[in-house]
Amino acid sequence: MSFLSDAEAKRITEKLLAAATAPETLVYLNPARSGNTRFALNEVTTSGFSETCTVQVTSCYGLRRGSAQTNQLDDHSLADVVHRAEGIAKLAAEDPETMPVLGPQTYVASPGLFAADADQLTAEYRGKIVAEALTAARAKSLEVAGFVRNYSDADAVATSKGLFAYRKTTGVVYSLTARSTDGGSGWAGGMSNSVAGFDPSSMTAKAIDVALRSAKPVALEPGNYTVVLPAECVADLANNLLFGFDQRRIDEGRSFLSQFKKQIASGEKVFSEKVMLYSDPASLEAPSNNFDGEGFPLGRTEWISKGALKSIACSRYWAKKTGREPLPGPENLVMTGGTTSVDEMVASTPRGLLLTRFWYVRPVDPMTALYTGLTRDGCFLIENGKVTRPVKNFRWNETPVKMLRNIEAMGPTRRVMTSEQDIGSALAFPALKVTDFTFSSLSDAI
Repeated sequence: MSFLSDAEAKRITEKLLAAATAPETLVYLNPARSGNTRFALNEVTTSGFSETCTVQVTSCYGLRRGSAQTNQLDDHSLADVVHRAEGIAKLAAEDPETMPVLGPQTYVASPGLFAADADQLTAEYRGKIVAEALTAARAKSLEVAGFVRNYSDADAVATSKGLFAYRKTTGVVYSLTARSTDGGSGWAGGMSNSVAGFDPSSMTAKAIDVALRSAKPVALEPGNYTVVLPAECVADLANNLLFGFDQRRIDEGRSFLSQFKKQIASGEKVFSEKVMLYSDPASLEAPSNNFDGEGFPLGRTEWISKGALKSIACSRYWAKKTGREPLPGPENLVMTGGTTSVDEMVASTPRGLLLTRFWYVRPVDPMTALYTGLTRDGCFLIENGKVTRPVKNFRWNETPVKMLRNIEAMGPTRRVMTSEQDIGSALAFPALKVTDFTFSSLSDAI
C-alpha cells in the first residue's frame, strides 16, 4: 500500500475520534516500512521488507485510562479498537498521574527529517553497497559482516480536544565489521535521513583499513590513559547522561544530578566550559521529531551551556505538582564541536590510546552516572605523537561527567551511530581528546 499522507492520516484519526464516547481520547498512528539486507562470513544472509501501520487508542474517564492497538485500517477494526480501549479504561484503577489530553499546538519545522531520495530505496540499492563491501573484503583476505537498512515511517497524534500533529521520517543505516585471521578487527557505520551525502564506500574502506592495522595486538597494562575518542565513543557515553536530566528523579534523589542542586540553581559549571549540548528538531546535523507521544511541542533546548546545566526535563504531571513549566526530554542530541582533527589530537599526545568503538555500554551506578563497557574493533597505542601499535581490548569504567570535564581538544560535530543504535534518537557529536580515562582490565574479545 502507499505510504499514508498527512491527509490520509487525518482522515483515519477523525474516524477514530468520531467513534469515541469517552470524555477524552488520544489516538496515535505509526505507518512504517523498512527494508534490510544482512551479510556475514562474506555472504548475504537475509534480505527483507516489511510494511505495517500501528493504530493505538487511549481512552480516559477521569483518572481511569486504557489503551488498545490494531494494525488494520478498515472501518470495523477502527471502531473495534476504540471500543476495546474504552472497555479497558472503564475497568482500570484510577491513576493520579493521568493528565488531560492536549488541544491544538504549534510546532517548529524539522525540514531535514524526510528526504524523497531515501523514501523509495530498494533491495538493489542495498545490494550494491553489500556487493562492494564483499568484493573489497575478499581482495584483502578479510571476513566482513553487517547490514544495510532503509526506512520510512511517520507519527500522527490527534486528540478529542482538536490536536492533530503529523510528521514523516526517512533514513538509511549501514554497519560493517571486518575481521582478519590474525586478530585484526575494524568497524565503521553511519546513518542519515537522506541518501545525499551518505557515503557507504568510505565506511567500508575505513573498516577494512582498521582491521588490517589492528592485527596481532599486544597486551597493555590497564590504568588511566589519555584517550582520543571518535565521535561514536563520545556519543555512546554522553548520550547516557540525559537519563539523569529529569526533574522528578532529581527531586526524589534518584539522579546523579541530585548532588548538583546548588550548581543547577546558581549556574555554576559542572562540566568543561567547552561543553555545549542541546536538542533541536530543526538541527541540520541530526534532525528529529518536533512533538512527543502526547503531541507536546519540542523546540530547541540547551541542556548544557559552557559547562553549566541550563535545562532539566520535566513531565507535565511533575510540572503541575511542583509548580514548574513542563519540558519534554530530547528526541535528538547535538554537542557543539571544535576544529581539531583526530590526527592533530594524536600528534599532541605523548602517550595514550586511540579508540575506534565502545561496546556493551551498561550502567553500574546511576547515582554517580558510572558506566562500564568494552573497547572494540581497533585499539591503538599512541607514543610521542604517533600511533605505534595495536593493543588488546580493555574493559573500562567511567562516567560521562568526568569525560566531559577532562576535555583537552574537540573535533568537528558530525552525525553518528552508536554501538547499539539502529533507528532511534538522532545524535551528532565531536571527537574528543580526554585525559585520565579509566581502563579497569584487559579483554580477550576482538
